[in-house]
Amino acid sequence: MEVFPEALAESFLRVSRRLRGETQRRIAPLGVNLHQSRALRTIAEQGPLRPSELAGQLGITPRSATDSVAPLLASGLVQRRTDPGDGRAYLLAIAPAGEEALAGIGRARAEVGAELFGRLSPGEREALATLLDRLGEERP
Repeated sequence: MEVFPEALAESFLRVSRRLRGETQRRIAPLGVNLHQSRALRTIAEQGPLRPSELAGQLGITPRSATDSVAPLLASGLVQRRTDPGDGRAYLLAIAPAGEEALAGIGRARAEVGAELFGRLSPGEREALATLLDRLGEERP
């Protein structure tokens, strides 16, 4: 039986929507959405950094970064700090509450992944990981 690329794309999108939807549902009680969780993780891993640097890291516009960060600042998950190199600018840094939220996000992602991919055998998971890595590679 031949599997057409369009059918593969639709299957991939269906699984991706399920993964995203279930992850969003589980992190919602933490007061963040998927976009905010990505910003929070980037600030924790790369920060402190300027909002424009965050936008660059996320591959989004500065306005979108501002929209993602505003609720994180308001809820105390992220802190603003004066940029020591430029007193007119500020840096975004993870707050202690943000570290706790990231831990909860990590647990939720692990649970969703285990439930979704746990139905596959170890060999199937390894094969899938190999294929996804190959598809994710940029072409020369």
